[in-house]
Amino acid sequence: MGTSSAVPLRARRAVTDATFGAIPLPTGMREAKASIGGVDGLWIAPTTSPSPSRVVLFLHGGAYIVGSSRSHRRVAAVLAQEIGASVFVPDYRRAPEHPYPAALDDALAAYEGLLTQGFSGGQIVIAGDSAGGGLATALAMTLRDNDRPLPAVLALICPWLDLTPDTTGTRIRHPLDPLRLHTVLAEGAHAYAGSADAARTGASPLHGDLAGLPPIVLHAAADDVLTEDAERFVERANAAGVDIEYRRFDRMWHGYYLHTGMLSAADTSLTHLSTAVAQRLSGRARRLRFGIVGAGMSGICMAAKLRAAGYDDIVIFEKAAEVGGTWRENRYPGLTCDVPARYYSYKFAPNPEWSGLFAPGAEILDYFVGVTKELDLRRQVRFGSEVTEARWKSGRWHLITADGHKDAVDILITATGFLHHPAFPSIPGLDAFGGRTVHSAQWDPSVQTTGKRVGLIGTGSTGAQITAALADDVTKLSVFQRTPQWVMWAPSFSYHPVSKFLLRKFPALSKVSYRGWQTTLEATLGQAAIKEGWQRTLMSAAARLSLRFGVKDKALRETLTPDYQPLCKRLVISSKFYGAVQSDRVDLVTEGIDHIEERGVVTADGTLHELDVLVLATGFDAHAYMRPMQIEGDSGTTLDEAWAEGPVGYRTVAMSGFPNLFTLVGPHSPVGNYAITGVADAQSDYVMRWVTLIDRNGFASVTPTQDATDRFNEERRAATPGLVAASGCQSWYLGKDGRPDMWPWSPAKHREMLREPVLADFHVELLADASTDSITDKD
Repeated sequence: MGTSSAVPLRARRAVTDATFGAIPLPTGMREAKASIGGVDGLWIAPTTSPSPSRVVLFLHGGAYIVGSSRSHRRVAAVLAQEIGASVFVPDYRRAPEHPYPAALDDALAAYEGLLTQGFSGGQIVIAGDSAGGGLATALAMTLRDNDRPLPAVLALICPWLDLTPDTTGTRIRHPLDPLRLHTVLAEGAHAYAGSADAARTGASPLHGDLAGLPPIVLHAAADDVLTEDAERFVERANAAGVDIEYRRFDRMWHGYYLHTGMLSAADTSLTHLSTAVAQRLSGRARRLRFGIVGAGMSGICMAAKLRAAGYDDIVIFEKAAEVGGTWRENRYPGLTCDVPARYYSYKFAPNPEWSGLFAPGAEILDYFVGVTKELDLRRQVRFGSEVTEARWKSGRWHLITADGHKDAVDILITATGFLHHPAFPSIPGLDAFGGRTVHSAQWDPSVQTTGKRVGLIGTGSTGAQITAALADDVTKLSVFQRTPQWVMWAPSFSYHPVSKFLLRKFPALSKVSYRGWQTTLEATLGQAAIKEGWQRTLMSAAARLSLRFGVKDKALRETLTPDYQPLCKRLVISSKFYGAVQSDRVDLVTEGIDHIEERGVVTADGTLHELDVLVLATGFDAHAYMRPMQIEGDSGTTLDEAWAEGPVGYRTVAMSGFPNLFTLVGPHSPVGNYAITGVADAQSDYVMRWVTLIDRNGFASVTPTQDATDRFNEERRAATPGLVAASGCQSWYLGKDGRPDMWPWSPAKHREMLREPVLADFHVELLADASTDSITDKD
């Protein structure tokens, strides 16, 4: 923590105390002035009785020159409350009035005072931030060197561990750090230790012997000039055999934790810090390891949220050589996302540079690749690694990849998506075709279509985009239509440079844009899909008008008119398809395909359509999900056995019989004309809530009960009759029983259902010595 040295020190102290001291204590905590070991300060304790048997000695930051018990009362109280302890924040003497070793002497006196009051070392946590973190470490070293009882654990937040001048340039001047710490650090180091004492281990513990220190939990901020020193400290502590847990919070700056109650990252950091400390106090410390299968859109989202919460022991298994999922696999001509680009983005990573309303596939792939680079996620991706087996054994998921690599994780998250297994048509003679055959999901860039006779099977969203892209490029394009699709016209335009500039200059505008698209699409398309009303009437009219005015020829218009309601299948969004299908080079073939021979496609009327290239735009097996991966749960039941009657899950994110396994964009997720990024975001947030519960409360495993799973699916099935998908067409929205297998309610209800875990719906196994006393069900 620091403030500009241009302001008089007395004023800086007053402003710091007034600013952060105005933040109220958390509910359930009270404060009183106290003196322990002859050192004045604040004693903060729960309002309930009896008093906790644990105590935190919290040493405040402020470069040894500012800060006090007043400025740090809130962060100290939150930490103590979540640990289940009282806390003493001493007002140790500050520089320049009281240079080294005055602060260390006061900290030692306060610790000895706690011992005198009857607390054992095993009941004491020494915590500190910034200068207080360095002071806490120096205190622990002093206790060790003098054979005094050591605390149970050290909790350090953005610690200042080295007061010596930065002669090697390791303290990078982070442009995002708003505190101008280099100036403040230089002032504080000179005032407290000067040139003579700065190198002493009591002032710069980074240079001391770390062997024999108690367990350490250390949190750092990525945009903090002190993080490099902290990571050097972690390396040295590990080499010395110290039990140290380290987490770095992305996009955070020095002092972020002081904004607890106002900044979610500060709350998350203190929750995880207190959880790790509490685990060590109870003797059941563990470091969770996460496995994510798939580095596509949802896998990247999950990894980003884990990293933002401070978890770093993550491995992302990706079968390909690059991230991006479906946007990496699909490279067909005309590939474009039919959801507005400023909505098809992560909320935590807006992109002001989208080229237009609907982004082409290559641009979306670049976006996902860019996010992994910006958030430093690529180092956690194991490329070329396809998970073939996952078995729950001895409380962990044991994984085997196609190349024989073995791994074990505590929590497994499948992020394989639902549209990644190409569906090939069962047409006699398909393999007999003498030209080039290519599936849209496995596009071969060596396939030449210019000046060729091309056949296209499939007229869904992919087929419509390929038709529009190839219509002016080929000699002839034969489009084989089995069932016409409803196509709704939508504008397609590029964003003006001024628009991009405004979003870059004012990032809040990206949030406004995202929220605007979300609200609009969920209020129209979202409502039209699930119930009768003006929204369905409006969408139906828009689709019918698009056909009426998009196709001039009446006979062709009748051929393109579906016999089912708009939205019964996924609505095709295109401003180009109707124009392309009317081209002289395009032949719309409605006769059924009888067979395929070497020269081309033979239709039921006996006509041979001679072709050079055959394109299969026949979609995906939308119900395969994470298969063919072999997954075996706690009772030996495999996923194939559990899904013998079709995919089924609990609230779209978990499955009965498969502990600590979460699915993203899994069975029954809200899909269709929505931004799947928003679905993955909600599901990832839900998984993170479970991760917090698992980590904080010592849960060994969590599994939805069969009763809860059955109850959810009974409610889901009961709601499907009102869906437009149940109105009589055949689509991938339907399950084996012919009923819609999709989410039958609004996306808003999906987010609400995932807002908090319902503990009563889960079977929870506890680690040894874990307690359920602090576990509450919020639903």
